[in-house]
Amino acid sequence: MFRRVTEFTFSALIYCLGLAVFSFCLYMSNLAYGLNEDIVLKDPGSFLDNNDHNNIIGVIDNNGKIPVDVIIAVNVTEKTQQTTVVSLDSFNDASVRTVTSPTFARIIYPGTGAPFKIVLDNKLVEAVSPPFVYAVKHVDKINYNLLKLNYSNMAIGNERALIGTMENIAPFPLYNATIYASVHDAKKAQVDSVISDRVPILQPGEKAPFKLIPDASAMSSAVYYSCAGFDLDAPINTFKTSKGGFIPFDLQALAKIVDLRYEEGSKSVIFGVDHYNPAGGFITLKLPQMSSEQKLVVKMDGLPDDDVKMTSNSKTIKLDIFIPPNEHQVVVSGVSYL
Repeated sequence: MFRRVTEFTFSALIYCLGLAVFSFCLYMSNLAYGLNEDIVLKDPGSFLDNNDHNNIIGVIDNNGKIPVDVIIAVNVTEKTQQTTVVSLDSFNDASVRTVTSPTFARIIYPGTGAPFKIVLDNKLVEAVSPPFVYAVKHVDKINYNLLKLNYSNMAIGNERALIGTMENIAPFPLYNATIYASVHDAKKAQVDSVISDRVPILQPGEKAPFKLIPDASAMSSAVYYSCAGFDLDAPINTFKTSKGGFIPFDLQALAKIVDLRYEEGSKSVIFGVDHYNPAGGFITLKLPQMSSEQKLVVKMDGLPDDDVKMTSNSKTIKLDIFIPPNEHQVVVSGVSYL
């Protein structure tokens, strides 16, 4: 379940004049909240767009060892005809409410970051706090190496866009992929958080173009992009074979999986794996059992792995494989297909 982060600190709201795109600047220390100071909110800022909406932006970094789902928030008050006076005591006032939003990535994997944007109607509400981490949830998800991005970080053309291509390097189709990034000015300040349109389906080996365009009010300041990454729906795990068959599988682990593939010649599932636990940990691979005589052989880094725990129920073969620290290459041979 989500854990609400109730403690956040700031000395005062600081209103300042910046570039033309900024209505005011929100400052806070690069404090970490939620998971042993591993989840860090950095580069908070805001700008007023052409629709009189206050865009509150920033980036969440996951410096921990476990994938997380993060919710960002900002405290607001309803606007009146009178000038709003903000004090620390106002947070005990019933008129203050909290607006929440997810980051652009539904899962932030260890060692990566994701931008966020909270858009407020400036005519109706006023932000009375910096953005803060509202909730953090552990996510037991594998970090597959699924998409290859090809782009230049520099803003291009009159739209100051980030232009590139995405390529599906996974052995299965990918659904509803989006690309996100942070936009920066010449002084390295973040001036916007942007996300692309969704690509409904991307087949193995297929490429698709993408374009990220900053808000019109921030466009003239955009110089380069950072924190580029992707988000997509959970993949359907099947290996396609050349004869129209397929191999369903289930891979469970707190680990990063690289270059996952099925080689028909050797009837082998092959992948690189790096467990998030610095001391190493188990991964679980489930494959269909095609016959009672079927025998799977596991090798790690070219050597037989005799410590694998292998069980079956006549329909599925379950492999519990211990992965030592650092990245290793795993080969599971003897895998038949439907």
